[in-house]
Parts: sequence; structure tokens; C-alpha cells
Amino acid sequence: MPGETVEEFVAAMLLLRHPHGNRITPSRGDRGVDIRIANPDGYDIYQVKRFCRPLTSRQVTDVENSWQRFVDETLPTLPVRSWTLVTPWNPTHERLAWLERLTAGSGLRISWMDRDHLDGMAADHPALIAYYFGDGGERIQHLMAQALQGGRDMPDPGQVPAESLLTAAIERYEGLASALTDVDPFYRYEFDVREGRVSELPWDGDVLGDDLTAFLRYLQLNERHYLVMRLVARAVESFSLRPITGSLELQVPVDSAERQAVEEFLRYGAPLADIDGTITHSSGPPGLPDESGPGRLSFMVAAGAAGDRPDLEVRLVAADGTVLHALDLVQVRASRGVDGPGIWLAGQDPGGLLHLQFLVNAGDRDTFRLQVDLDDLVGKTPAQVLPAMRLLAALAPDTTLLLAVRGGPAYSPRWQPEASSLALHARRQLRVLEALQVIQSHSYQRIVIPAPSSTSNEELAGIIQLAHLLQGGQIDATWPQVDFPIPANAGPPPEGEFSVAILHELNARVGGRQIPLGMYQCVTYLAARIADPAEAAAAQAGDSIRLLPGSTDRALITVVSAAEALAALAARGGAPPTG
Repeated sequence: MPGETVEEFVAAMLLLRHPHGNRITPSRGDRGVDIRIANPDGYDIYQVKRFCRPLTSRQVTDVENSWQRFVDETLPTLPVRSWTLVTPWNPTHERLAWLERLTAGSGLRISWMDRDHLDGMAADHPALIAYYFGDGGERIQHLMAQALQGGRDMPDPGQVPAESLLTAAIERYEGLASALTDVDPFYRYEFDVREGRVSELPWDGDVLGDDLTAFLRYLQLNERHYLVMRLVARAVESFSLRPITGSLELQVPVDSAERQAVEEFLRYGAPLADIDGTITHSSGPPGLPDESGPGRLSFMVAAGAAGDRPDLEVRLVAADGTVLHALDLVQVRASRGVDGPGIWLAGQDPGGLLHLQFLVNAGDRDTFRLQVDLDDLVGKTPAQVLPAMRLLAALAPDTTLLLAVRGGPAYSPRWQPEASSLALHARRQLRVLEALQVIQSHSYQRIVIPAPSSTSNEELAGIIQLAHLLQGGQIDATWPQVDFPIPANAGPPPEGEFSVAILHELNARVGGRQIPLGMYQCVTYLAARIADPAEAAAAQAGDSIRLLPGSTDRALITVVSAAEALAALAARGGAPPTG
């Protein structure tokens, strides 16, 4: 067998055992590393050689050169815990001693994975042996053809009960999925029979969030049911060990938005949608026809595992370099340019208010895009969106935005967003959102942002006023008259001018809901007099007497806790009124 086939077979066995390992592409410079596998305490490095007989002097030099490249180029930059030489040959005592001398002083765990070890691993992967050295590929093609033919063989739904039809389809495809999974060493097959029509599906519904899905195909079985066939990679390197590829041509007008989208896809890997094109060739999974032809093509980036990418944040920076605000970036998706060095990276703030895209690493064409979804505020809590809204409200001509490692260095250049109207709108919203957050801090009920259509200006003003009081503020007011309830055990009504405080149970009104806060509003009338002294003298506990302003009509409104209200009223022998 060709040496390249042997090396690829050995790499496949290792990577299927360690699904998140990576095979290093030699054309990029392997740095003495063929395979690397990440662990919490460091990487395991494998150097695979095709040597199946006693090593010649030239092969010894080859291993020594690989080790030296690893020591010079990889060891200083990567946390490594072990290095393993892999060959389909069992070494002699002399060669083991030679390897020990070569690697002495490295501080690493050194191993030689020999032929016996590889034979043992191969026994656990019969499908891999059949694929590389037998008829595994032909068997996959045969089973795939059965899967595609299955939809055409299903009986007319009018001739059999729907339950029997669905059961038969599910049993058939479960058997095919199991057989395909058994013979394909690189992909796992899943078949799902669903009710509905393929033409009514969202085109990206089955892909987002799954970074190991390699291929999806939809097949309408009958008027009521359709089939979803999914190939899921057994390991990250399945995509390179047995790629699923295609060739296509895109037709876009010069100086059009479509042309710019295609250029950004090539340069940065940015997604694009609904571009006229023609598939000139496709090499899908074995057994699938070459589905070439014209159509509308879309390229997307699935939200997958972060891998080695650190946590990211977006910073708003003042002219003097001070960080004014920092927002965590979540649901991050990233892609690299097909035909250039650029990187496309997108994400959003945790509240889902800001959607950001960064096109970086490609020189003067690098750019930044900010999309704000203010309509998405309704139904969210103020805590969810306040960090993003504060950042928007702080936008100014002398501020810039940048992408950075969370708590670490900058990841992109600075951009000056053109968002003056956006900042003005955010400042208007911010006052209400911060008031809602203050109210939430005094309530066990969940408070959400109400819809503007159901919230009057009067209610918004009340929310802002209530937050001011809850934060220890007071409101000066005037009053024309008030009816004062006489508490139990009250003495005779006072004569002349006096001050009086009336407590009201405090509720917040948000979105038409009354939210109890367990506090009281205290209105203190600084100068009051009894409107009718004779009526007041005859009044009993529980009655109300009318009060009028005395020398001033000024009143002070504050908020007191329930404990403070109860203590004050208990001292006067009363109970807190409601209303």
C-alpha cells in the first residue's frame, strides 16, 4: 500500500478514538506534529511514520528532524504533555534506547506506538479497514441507493392506514441508518420521518447550532410525510479524511449588493443568501447522484463549538482610551475567507438587543456592522437589555467600538459608529428601563418591558416618579383638599393649623398590571386645617374628615417601608389604610 494511505489510516484510527483531535496539514508546515489532541492539562502529540520494517539511516534522520522541528517550533508555543512516535513496526531494544536518548531532557511523556498496538486498534475499527482496504465504499453506495429508493417504494397512503404507513417507513429507515453507520467509519447516519411538506420548511432550521452536521437531504415521501437524512461527523477530522465537496459558479451583476456579498464571502467567509448560481459538480456522500444544475444558493455559518477561541466582548472606548462600557458577546459564529486571509465573526449581547458583525484581518477593507433590534425589547426584563442600552446611549462622535478578548487584549481595530440618532433614542429609553429595574429591586414578581402600544405617557411618567421615590427621593406637591381617615383611639381633633401624614399602600403599574411592592407612600401635608370643626368633633373612628390647606398648600411625598409604617401607626394605635 502507498505510504500516504497507511499514514492516513493510522491518523483516522487515532482521530476516531479522540473525536476532537486535529490532523495537521503538512503543506502549512507541520512543526513536527501530525496529530494533536487537546486535554485539560496539555496536548498529546503524535508523529506518524509509514515505516513498516527496521529503520534505515535515512528514516532515523527523518524522525530526528521531525523531533527537532517539534522542539524548536511547537514546544515553546503549545502546552504539551506527551509525544508519541507511531509506526507499523515493532522497535528493537536498540531503537527504543535511541528514541530515549533523542528525547531526553524534554520533560514529556515519550511513547512508541508500534505495530502490535496498531493491530489492536484496527481490530476495533473493522469499518475503517473495509473502507481503506476492502469494499466498504461500495457497501455504503449500495445502502445509500436503498435509502433514496425507499421513498419511491412506499405504498399509496390511500391504500393503507396512516399509522401502518408511518411505522413501516420508520422501521425501514432505522434499519438503513444502523447499517450505514456500521459500515461508514467517518459519519453517523440519522433518518427522521416527519409530517409535513419540505417546501414549507425554514431552509436553515436543522443546521444552526450543530457544528458536526456534514450533510442534510430532504425527500418528500408522500403528500403527508417527508424524510430528513442527516450525516453527522464522528470526529472533527472526518471532514478532511472524507470530505463532501462541490463545485459551483455564481452569477452576480457588477457593482451590485450581491457582488459585494460574494466578495465578502470569498475574502472573510461571511454568509450570503439567495445568490443565482449553478452547481457544476457535487461529490456528496457515496451513492448520491451528482446533483448539478442552476438554483438559488445560500452559504451560512452554523453556530458551533468555540474550540480554542477565547470568550469575547465588545467595548465602547473614550477618546483617551478609557473603556466606558463592555458587553459580553454570545452566540458567536466565526468563519474564514475562502480566497483570502480575512475572518468573519458575528454575535450578540446576552439580551439580544445588539447584533454585531466584524470583518477583520484583511487590511483596509475591514469593517464593522451594528444592527439594533429595538422592537425586541417587549417582554424582556430590564436587567437583560440595560447593559446594551447603556452602551448605545453613551455613543458619541469621540467614542469608538472594538472587539476584544474578555478581560484581555483587543481583537480588532477601533470603529467609530455612525449612530447619533440611535444614541438619542437609547437615551430616551434608558430612563424608563432604569426606572423599571429600580422597581424590580423591590418586587418578587417578574417585571418585563411593556409594549409601547399598551403604555400611556401617564403610566411612563408614573414609573419614573415611583423609581425616584424608591431611591430615597421626595416629591414636592400642592393640594386643594384631602379626606383624612380617623384612626382608632384617636384623641379630639386638633384646633388651628397642624401637619398630618397619610400612608397609602404602594403598587407599581406596569403594562396594565398592578404590582405590589410591600411599601407605603407617605404624603405629609405641612399645614392643614379642618374644614368643618363641628363635623370633626362628632366623627367616630373610621370616619373621614375633610382637610384644607392652612398657611401653605405644600405637601411632601416619600416612600417608607412596611416596617416603618407599621411602627408609626402602632405608636398611634392605628392600622395602615389601603388605597
